[in-house]
Amino acid sequence: MQTQTIDQIKATYPDEWVLLGDPTLSGAQVAGGIVIYHSKDKREIAYSSPNWRDHFQSAITIFTGEQPKNRKFWLLKQKAVLNH
Repeated sequence: MQTQTIDQIKATYPDEWVLLGDPTLSGAQVAGGIVIYHSKDKREIAYSSPNWRDHFQSAITIFTGEQPKNRKFWLLKQKAVLNH
């Protein structure tokens, strides 16, 4: 598994939900990470993704299509959930 930029992820998984391990942030924006799982269905990410806590310190779910306004994202840590 290798780290990809957000542009690479969007090009590879257009209009999909993507679970990223150890995401990199640039300010409040996701700049990249390691793709753990991807799907057109957001619920599938929650139910079908592997246990990322065994391999990553943090993870985030992003949508690679156009984001609705006022949407927040959640950065998940092993022992805490942070709202960014």
